[in-house]
Amino acid sequence: MKNKRITAISSVLAIIALAGTIVSTTSASASTKAKITLNYWTHVNPPTQAVEKALIAKYQLKNPNVKINYLPVDFGSLPAKLNSSIAGGGGPDLFNYFQSYAPGLASKGYLAAVDFKAFGVVNGTRFNSRYTKPIADGFTWKGKVIGIPHEVSAFQFWINNDHFKAAGLDPVANFPKTWADVATIGAKLQSAAGGAKEGIALSLNSTVRDSLVFDSWTRQAGNGLFSNDGKTSYVNSPAAIKALQTWGDLVNVSKINDPSLGPTASTNAEDLFGSGTAAMVNVGGSWFQPSLAQTYSTIKYTVGQLPNFGINQVGADLYGFGLYVPVTSKQQAAAWKFARFLADNAGSYFSGAGVWLGDNRTLSSSATAKVANWSVFAQGFKRGYFLAQLVHYSEISQILEDAIQRVVINGVSAKDSLAQAQAQIGPLLNQ
Repeated sequence: MKNKRITAISSVLAIIALAGTIVSTTSASASTKAKITLNYWTHVNPPTQAVEKALIAKYQLKNPNVKINYLPVDFGSLPAKLNSSIAGGGGPDLFNYFQSYAPGLASKGYLAAVDFKAFGVVNGTRFNSRYTKPIADGFTWKGKVIGIPHEVSAFQFWINNDHFKAAGLDPVANFPKTWADVATIGAKLQSAAGGAKEGIALSLNSTVRDSLVFDSWTRQAGNGLFSNDGKTSYVNSPAAIKALQTWGDLVNVSKINDPSLGPTASTNAEDLFGSGTAAMVNVGGSWFQPSLAQTYSTIKYTVGQLPNFGINQVGADLYGFGLYVPVTSKQQAAAWKFARFLADNAGSYFSGAGVWLGDNRTLSSSATAKVANWSVFAQGFKRGYFLAQLVHYSEISQILEDAIQRVVINGVSAKDSLAQAQAQIGPLLNQ
């Protein structure tokens, strides 16, 4: 009897041991299968890279089965790299991309819809409540949410206090409210003893910037350059003609801007303002303040809303980047989960890199409240809209740049220049 009990116990122990081996083997196998590698591509931006490297380390610590391969890519090289890799069935699992470039990918079916489950919501309406409507609309394609706002900005209007005072003007009381004010005040600023070389620095070296400026001025004059769906061009509309002719007149009639002073390939309009060459500038977002403090620390300035035509209180166009997941990713659920982690750490981006992720929570947070002039920037965000989503954005923005330069540099009338641009853009919208 004793031997039988010993034998029985031994059998049970053997079964338990075998079961343990099976469980252990199964667990190890499951652990191996659970290992996930996510490839995350972004544009080069050192301050943001420092924040994201820290966030990635934190995420991997909390999720030991996930490895993030992080690849910053030069802004100019990223579009071609993405298009070719996704077309070939590869590419990253998540990428940070300029918002105006995204429609080109979406039109080819390259972008996956946002996984709302990863954000703990059931539909796009709940997801979009994280943002203002203009911002949410900027990341929606044909009714489908395709991206997460991930760096949003807008230009404001900046004036040099010392230049204003030298011309007998008060920086607050005489802050220009209309473009007519800009022309009048700019002339006074230039004629004052020791005044600025030019009344205002205007961007004229970037298809991206100049398209944004032109679109915002056109909205102020009546309507945007394109319909919201990007299918109809209003490039030669009365509003667009008024906007571009005003730009040209600031240079060729009022003569308060001198294109020969810049900007150039190595000098932006903000540099002309910061160095004191120009007394006013109409580009530069909230990120411009720390830049001024670091590079042009002696300048005294006032920042306010963009002047307008006295018709619409429209601000500068919104612009920025978003997080997107390509359809070629085999880890889409994990990629959206990681994207949510980054989006939920909006405060880290703002405090560490001065980058606003476009979310409502940060817009009115204690962190932003501590930033000088934040109420000005917040009002500007609420007044702004993204440029319409254009499938052929790169080609169209170059056509707009050529139209602007014909007016500003060559003195062609805005009506004639925009008639030419309209003829070039129309066929692109129907492709």
